Amino acid sequence: MALASVVLTFIECEAATQYVVGNGRGWTAPPNITAGFYDEWAASKSFEGNDALVFEFNGTHSLAAVSKEEYDSCTKVIPIGDGTNGFSYGYQIPRKAGVYHFICTVGSHCEAGQKLAINVTSAGFATWSPPSPLTSGALSMVLYTFAFFLPGH
Repeated sequence: MALASVVLTFIECEAATQYVVGNGRGWTAPPNITAGFYDEWAASKSFEGNDALVFEFNGTHSLAAVSKEEYDSCTKVIPIGDGTNGFSYGYQIPRKAGVYHFICTVGSHCEAGQKLAINVTSAGFATWSPPSPLTSGALSMVLYTFAFFLPGH
C-alpha cells in the first residue's frame, strides 16, 4: 500500500475536460440556432484528445461522426446516437490530433446548421516524466527501507 503511494507520487496525469456542446442551447436546430452557431461555439475552445463532448438533445435529433466530405455535403449516415428532448450522448474525443466532424441526420437539420467541426490540438495523453537521478536514488532508498522493515527481516 505504501509502495503504491510512493509510485503514484511520481506520475502526473492531466484531467480531461468535458464540454457541453452549444452550452445552454444544447444540440439543436433552427430556430434555436443560426447557421455557424456551432462553429462559433467551438472556436473559443481548446480541444485535446481524451476530452469529452456532451450532446444534450433539444428536440428530436441524431448524432453522426462523419468525414470532412460527409460534413460538407451533409451526407446521411448511420448515427451513433439519436433521441429527443432530455437525451444526452457523451463522446470521448480520440487521442489523436486532427479535425473531427459531427452532424445531425434528421431531415434538413445539418443543412440548416446543426453540424460541428472541432480541431483537436494535442493527443491528450496523460503525461509522465521519468524520475531524475536524484528522484531515482530517493525512490530506491524508500523501497530499500520499506523492504528492510518488512516482518520477518
